[in-house]
Amino acid sequence: MRSIKDFGREDSKNENDNRTLRDEVQAVANKYVGKSEEELLRALRQNVAEAKRNGTFSEEQLDGFVSLVSSGLDDIARQRLNALVEMIKAE
Repeated sequence: MRSIKDFGREDSKNENDNRTLRDEVQAVANKYVGKSEEELLRALRQNVAEAKRNGTFSEEQLDGFVSLVSSGLDDIARQRLNALVEMIKAE
C-alpha cells in the first residue's frame, strides 16, 4: 500500500517519462522537417538496418512509434506507413 508521503511520486515519474519521450520524438521530427517522402523512407530503412545489425531493433518499439505518429497522419499516409512497417518486419 502506498503511503501518503509517496502519493504523486509515481504519477510525477510517468509524467516526466512522457515529457522526455515527447521531447525525443520532437527532436527526431525536427531533424527530418522539409525532407521528401523518399528521403524519410530511406532514413527509416537505414536506421532499421543499422538497429538490426547491432541487435537493438525491436518490433515492439517500431509498433509503438507507428502508434505514436499515426494519429497525425491522414488515411493514405497511414496506409503507406503500415505497408512500410510490414516490409521492414519481413526483411
